[in-house]
Amino acid sequence: MLSDRKGIGLSQFPKKTVGIIQARMGSERLPGKILAPLGGRPLLAQLCARIGPARVDEWWLATTSDPADDVTEAWGFELGLRVFRGDRTDVLSRFLTIGSEAGADWIIRVTADNPFLDAEVVDRLIDARDASEEAKAADAIRLRSGLSIVEDSENSASTPELSPGLPLGYGVELVRLAALESAAKEIPVDQFHHRIHVTSWLSAGGACDRPSHGRFFDVPTPAEWPDRPDWRWTVDTYEDLAMARSAFRVFGLDASRIGYPEMVAYLDAHPEITSMNQHIDQKSLEEG
Repeated sequence: MLSDRKGIGLSQFPKKTVGIIQARMGSERLPGKILAPLGGRPLLAQLCARIGPARVDEWWLATTSDPADDVTEAWGFELGLRVFRGDRTDVLSRFLTIGSEAGADWIIRVTADNPFLDAEVVDRLIDARDASEEAKAADAIRLRSGLSIVEDSENSASTPELSPGLPLGYGVELVRLAALESAAKEIPVDQFHHRIHVTSWLSAGGACDRPSHGRFFDVPTPAEWPDRPDWRWTVDTYEDLAMARSAFRVFGLDASRIGYPEMVAYLDAHPEITSMNQHIDQKSLEEG
């Protein structure tokens, strides 16, 4: 069950941070995937066990008002989440309603088809926000691979550093609620897909003239993490699910707490697992 963080001294958090897991039964490519067995428990339960210890004030489940999601709601309550049910396709509206009701300043966005996520990747974003005035002023904070500039304050110098790439599906976003509220007002009617993807309008550079548009604070992925940008760790098709089941079977009793470097080490020893879904094409933004 996810912790509600009671008694932990929330004064340590400069702003209220709410985690939201978006989930529904009606996936087009793999219906019901959120409750598919994974490591001895439903995928949604496995994900909750892995991200539950993260340093957020409270966790919510954002699902739809469709009758098929009666079971999603039931599982949300069973896992100790607060649950909101809203529009089937307008996911952004669900996030805004939860943010308002919870009194959130910042939102951690998690999608339920990414069961490899863990508390550490969430906490890295929160720690980055709390340690930087620049991050606090951003619209959103995310882990980012590629070339970054490392400042050496002691020697007043900066050096370029290449940070490792991560598998598709191993990443979250920490987003300011006010930025999502602004995005909801700006998204054109003919670009509804941005309401499905929640944060894509903020990252679509040049789409509008708002000064804060696209104001992301990028946190370099840890230099010591393995570089695996070609791996696919999201569950969108049967092949993805088969890969995840095989991976979590290898993780065994560590499945609910194993971190990124350890997962990679396990799977490096089983290349037949990560090759199971490498041929799958990721849907385009407009496909939803």
